[in-house]
Amino acid sequence: MSAKKRTATAMTLAVSLAAALPVMAADSPDEQHLERIRRKDMVNEAVDKGLAYLVSQQDPAQGCFRGDKPNTMTGLACMALMAAGHFPGRSPYGDNLRRGMLYLARATEKDKGFLGNEGNARMYGHGICSVALCEAYGMMRKEEDNLEIKKAVERALKVILDSQYKMEGNLRGGWRYEPQPTDADTSATAWQILALRSAQNCKLDVPKQAIEDALSYLRNSYAQERGFAYKNRLYESPATKSAGVVCMLALGANRSDRDKEMIETSAKFLLTFDFPEGGEHFYYNSYYEATAANMMGEKHRDALLPKMERTLMELQLPSGEFKRHRDREEGGVYSTAFGVICLCVGYQYLPIYQE
Repeated sequence: MSAKKRTATAMTLAVSLAAALPVMAADSPDEQHLERIRRKDMVNEAVDKGLAYLVSQQDPAQGCFRGDKPNTMTGLACMALMAAGHFPGRSPYGDNLRRGMLYLARATEKDKGFLGNEGNARMYGHGICSVALCEAYGMMRKEEDNLEIKKAVERALKVILDSQYKMEGNLRGGWRYEPQPTDADTSATAWQILALRSAQNCKLDVPKQAIEDALSYLRNSYAQERGFAYKNRLYESPATKSAGVVCMLALGANRSDRDKEMIETSAKFLLTFDFPEGGEHFYYNSYYEATAANMMGEKHRDALLPKMERTLMELQLPSGEFKRHRDREEGGVYSTAFGVICLCVGYQYLPIYQE
């Protein structure tokens, strides 16, 4: 088992496999395999510490996670729990996930389903929460919980679909900061695309035209020989290149020669990227870079993820929190949830981020 495919819930899996297999000799291949996945490495331990910190930040009465943007913090924390393999009734933090997701579901009953109406969360926060809801749908232990999540997803998706930019031009099919179809950029667009794709995985109704328009936006954001850019083929960065790669692969747009060229050109930097501790929006950027490397396959994973893991583990405090970065990004639940998600990308528990 390679380090990049390590299992987040190694002990749980080992117990399940042991129960399913016949009694075996201590030196048999199956027993040797079980012994390997029982072992914890430093990344597993960092994930465990991060998760323990996150659940300590959950409001036991409401289910939300602490921060000035409780919807967004709850969405991120729940994504981290799911990325590490936790689901209701099947893992130690399953109940934490359930309470967090039901909090988000209730939150969609306000503001006409818009989950980003808190601070500067806007469509970023809405997209994050929508992805979390879609990824949790069908995973809840109780049927009534799944029904509540489904209703919440439908409310959240309506906001996304109503906010998609529909005017002709390079920006058609994208999204911007506010839930109105007046502008678009790649950063805000990426979360909405991932939410729509995750909804498709759930067999929920997503208009074909919305996906086609979103793909058109991505292709129109590509700067020749440079990669996916922020807006109108300008201001490409590691984050926008990675976000474009993630969205194209999530939508399955890697079949034509042109699409392959855009993806490969945009992802090329991941092979030599000196994973930085510096720069603006460190945790947010790291999320897209790690996810893109994982989805691109073994070559990109092996080039990027070990460097990313070392950097992140150096930023983790004894409490399990990933400390506030030196730019303006938040610490606490925000940095820790993103840190855990980045360390868990190789587990491939979340369907939306699988290779």
